[in-house]
Amino acid sequence: MFITDTQCNEVAEQLLTSFEHGELHSQSSTKEVARVAQELLIDNGLPSRWSLACVISKKAQAAWRGTIDLTKKVN
Repeated sequence: MFITDTQCNEVAEQLLTSFEHGELHSQSSTKEVARVAQELLIDNGLPSRWSLACVISKKAQAAWRGTIDLTKKVN
């Protein structure tokens, strides 16, 4: 089963809440983030392949770093 880019981005957005309110932080490894991504994939009824979880984790990490950079610029 394949997932669309939109579905991938939606899971990455869900993953951002783990950075905001959960156990993840800016220094979390891709492996740590991918484990949480796999849980989200399962919760959403999507395939939980490790490679897919890694792609989603990298998208979420990039978005989180962008949020951090934006916050630094505002302050």
